[in-house]
Amino acid sequence: MEYEEIPVAITPLEERRFDFDLTENQSFNYYRITCDGKVLYIDENFDYIEGDMPVEWRKPAIARLQTLIKAREHPDGP
Repeated sequence: MEYEEIPVAITPLEERRFDFDLTENQSFNYYRITCDGKVLYIDENFDYIEGDMPVEWRKPAIARLQTLIKAREHPDGP
């Protein structure tokens, strides 16, 4: 699963474009979120693994990822 250039509202006046990528391996799955050269790795439960993404970007980016996943899993709505 990969999404590119997805707009995310950081604040009511600030929007940035993020890339989201799911990496699957034998032991666990994780997500890589990137924006403006910064990266955030989170596990399949959306818990922090590592990264240099500013803290104030993390929550909005993860929320957007969760919305994308939900829409993918339920394309006809909830």
